Amino acid sequence: MKHWLDSWLTYWESLNWSRYIDRELLVAVMALLAIGIIMLGSASLWVAEKQYQDAFYYLNRQLFFVGIGLVAAVAVYQVRLGFWQDLGIKLLPVALLLLVLVLTPGIGKAVNGSSRWLGFGLISLQVSELIKVIMLLYLAGYLVRHGKNLATSASYQPLAIPLAVLGVVGALLLLQPDFGSSVIIISMGLVLLFIGGLPLKRLALLFGGALAFMVPAAFMGYRGARMEAYLNPWAFAEGKGYQTVHSLMAIGDGGWFGAGLGGGVQKLFYLPEAHNDFIFAVLAEEFGFMGMLLVLALYAWLVFRAFNIGFQADKGGQHYGAYVAYGVGFWMGFQVILHIGVNLAILPPKGLTLPLMSYGGSSILITLVALALLMRVHRETQVALFGVAERKPALKPASRSRVVRQVAKTAEKAG
Repeated sequence: MKHWLDSWLTYWESLNWSRYIDRELLVAVMALLAIGIIMLGSASLWVAEKQYQDAFYYLNRQLFFVGIGLVAAVAVYQVRLGFWQDLGIKLLPVALLLLVLVLTPGIGKAVNGSSRWLGFGLISLQVSELIKVIMLLYLAGYLVRHGKNLATSASYQPLAIPLAVLGVVGALLLLQPDFGSSVIIISMGLVLLFIGGLPLKRLALLFGGALAFMVPAAFMGYRGARMEAYLNPWAFAEGKGYQTVHSLMAIGDGGWFGAGLGGGVQKLFYLPEAHNDFIFAVLAEEFGFMGMLLVLALYAWLVFRAFNIGFQADKGGQHYGAYVAYGVGFWMGFQVILHIGVNLAILPPKGLTLPLMSYGGSSILITLVALALLMRVHRETQVALFGVAERKPALKPASRSRVVRQVAKTAEKAG
């Protein structure tokens, strides 16, 4: 038994796994995932009991998707970035097709007036979540191929294709309607173009154009009512401002240390979508300012690690990986800001999940896949910078152990 354990320990050490995995990023992700599962259980028990006569309905489904997401993340982590770089442009037509299908009557699944899902039996896919990662892969590949032209060309021609793609994707998302996802994807696209070499003046023009389009769009239809309630929620406390008011009440009642896990009141049928769009408010009520601070620190560290991985990848000449890392970092950070901004009534309601915490199978699955891509960037950067071997040892564990011992004996004799 001792010999067997020694063999496998030696084999494990020979893989040099510590350089493959960004342990600080992994700790932040696992901590947020654990906190998210705990808070989801706390926020969803009552509503699940009322809707499905099963208090653990949402929690069980979330655990199921977390399991699928972790399996998918491990699988994605095993694939070289070169594969995703080649696949990115090929996935773009698939993304556009999915955006059209979700709007097609009889195919797209409508919930609360929004057609954002494709149904597959008991499972539904929120298309906008998948589009985020597809657009990230496409834009990162485009910048590798045409980044120099963005920085040096006097014409706007190198911008035409990515801007057209962002415009079409944004328009199709608004038709669902999914204003929040369109804002995240367009903003992520413009930031990546800037990182890829787009001059600041042109970026300012593009942001100005995007705002000129987004601001009027924010006041159209049902979004206009939301904006009105956002500007003065207490005047619409029984109607359009109901969610915002009860979110503020939950956060205010939390104080410094909160009411304790399960002690929140607003989640008890007062705060709609407490397990999804307003899970941060539930966290604030039950764990107070200190709980909020801990979660914000974890998200800040996750974003910091993403940008650090991107910087190291750029340093090691892994430009595609760098763009992917920067994109994931901005995506996660910006979505966290939007979600928390809505919960604090700093921003109007948008229906965006809190990454790794809110209920939603598509959200948790795609988020874990994106973070697996980030971890893969770290792995390949370590190979580029330090020459860590990418292949596993060819020898069996026991044989490897004997070889290691023989080398050690030889070294001792030589010394």
